[in-house]
Amino acid sequence: MPNIWDDCGKRRYCVRRTKIVATIGPACDHPEVLRAMIEAGMDVARLNLSHGDVETHRQRIHQIRQISQELGRYTGIMLDTRGPEVRLGDLPAPLLLHEHDEFFLTQEDDVTGLSASVNWEGIYQLVKPGQILWIDDGNIVMRCIDQKGLTLRCEVVVGGTLQSRKKISSPDLTWPLDILGDVDQAALRMGIEEDIDFVAASFIRSAEDVLTIRKFFENYNSGVFLISKIENRAGVDNLKEILALSDGVMVARGDLGVELPPERVPWLQKEIITHANRLGIPVVTATQMLESMTHAPRPTRAEVSDVAHAIWDGSDSVMLSAETASGAYPVESVKMMAKIAEDADDRPEYVSHGVHTVARVADAVSQASAEMAESLGARAIITVTSTGYTARMVSRARPEVPIIALSANLKVARQLQISWGVYSLHSPGVDGASDMAATAIGESADRGYVQDGDLVIFTAGVPAGIPGTTNLVRVETVSRPEVVGMGLGYGHPVTAPVRYPGANPPPRDEPYIAVAVDYTPDQHAFFEKAAAIIAERDGRTSDIAVVAVTLGIPAVVGVKNARTRWAEGQIVTLDPLRGVIYKGRAQT
Repeated sequence: MPNIWDDCGKRRYCVRRTKIVATIGPACDHPEVLRAMIEAGMDVARLNLSHGDVETHRQRIHQIRQISQELGRYTGIMLDTRGPEVRLGDLPAPLLLHEHDEFFLTQEDDVTGLSASVNWEGIYQLVKPGQILWIDDGNIVMRCIDQKGLTLRCEVVVGGTLQSRKKISSPDLTWPLDILGDVDQAALRMGIEEDIDFVAASFIRSAEDVLTIRKFFENYNSGVFLISKIENRAGVDNLKEILALSDGVMVARGDLGVELPPERVPWLQKEIITHANRLGIPVVTATQMLESMTHAPRPTRAEVSDVAHAIWDGSDSVMLSAETASGAYPVESVKMMAKIAEDADDRPEYVSHGVHTVARVADAVSQASAEMAESLGARAIITVTSTGYTARMVSRARPEVPIIALSANLKVARQLQISWGVYSLHSPGVDGASDMAATAIGESADRGYVQDGDLVIFTAGVPAGIPGTTNLVRVETVSRPEVVGMGLGYGHPVTAPVRYPGANPPPRDEPYIAVAVDYTPDQHAFFEKAAAIIAERDGRTSDIAVVAVTLGIPAVVGVKNARTRWAEGQIVTLDPLRGVIYKGRAQT
């Protein structure tokens, strides 16, 4: 559980709001390393389907879930698809390529010398002599010289060390492949079996691609959270249509900077984030954020600045790729990312608030809750959500206080781990609670997010459990009831000293709460003058209940040991609507 009580100077909180997605790979396969990464701040674990087989990923999912449960966390799990990509096959060993070297791309699996196999046969018909091929995000560049059958003869333009399974792209071509290949489909079926939370869909080109993936999951009745990765020219050109059908978006800057001129990436990053913020969908900024930490214990200052500015642009999450998957310092990378994010989040004057649509009641209520929290100096915004929509709408307003989101759906609690400023709690009975607000506030207090006396903003949808019906916002003061009984009457809460029959009469005109076992006629005047009544006798037809209703006096009956629970004159607050009694003064 995050510590939201640290003193940070002028700020009421010193807590990280930006979430961290970390990629799982050989560098962090050990349980103790995964545990340390979760403790350091990993909110979502990303499994890259371009590397590793289905069963390896299944084992990793089991391991993450077990450790997360042991730590009491809701760590989300994301599968990142291969998408319509073309990759090299396996090489016997890394190859050092020099400018002007002749290199062969072939369909043969058994390669020797300066050659490599390719996983897609169509490349040999599509690539023509003179066209450029980028390998490993453009780190190695080749020019096609000749094509014969299932072989491309190329000349190395920019050399480097070539390793297995590196991606091939071209500035001139778009690979006409299905958005979900057979390998992706097999891996996603495994993910559905394991109840994964997110799918990051690679190389999304159009709204049709998004619909194809959605249909795949609908066929399995899966509630997976679909994140579209924008990493090619087609994705940029169709950005608005893609985002309108997506649950979230990832700014995949690596491939984006290969497919498009790299100098356009900073502007495109801001553009994608702005559109996502307007819609209220989470946005993950990714690729090479702390790249130097794959081999060094500290990042460059430029990388630190890059992460901070991605957060200030409006990112919900920032992502680590090779830093944690194959780097030398996976835990240190997460710790560093958490430190940078915490400091960036502590500068609200730089955080982008953007311009948001408020076309729906739910949007307006969520926006209002954030504004109320700021103007009233509230300690937190507490929301009950069945789909996560309410919490995400509050999140996009970037309130300065934590958003505590309770959901009866465990998957929703995990899916909210990617949203800025949201601390999710799995609360199985919260949707059906007779008093949602009291239940949500009580659970938030039990888990240490708020304390007695705190002012909080509560928002939810009524009736409960219907997605997108956020229509309630109110101000509450955290005060857990000392006693719960049966409430009678419809008046406002009453705060007054308790008085017992036969004790010294209260000062003239002073309101008091009468406390007794039951009604007796000789005490009628005592009850008649009371501002409220507390009684041990239970039942709506008991004498004391009938008298209270007849006199129109709010009451709570069925309170065990009422005669000995409070000292004469002690201040309590009685809420007849909820049937609860608080010690001292409480705003309910």
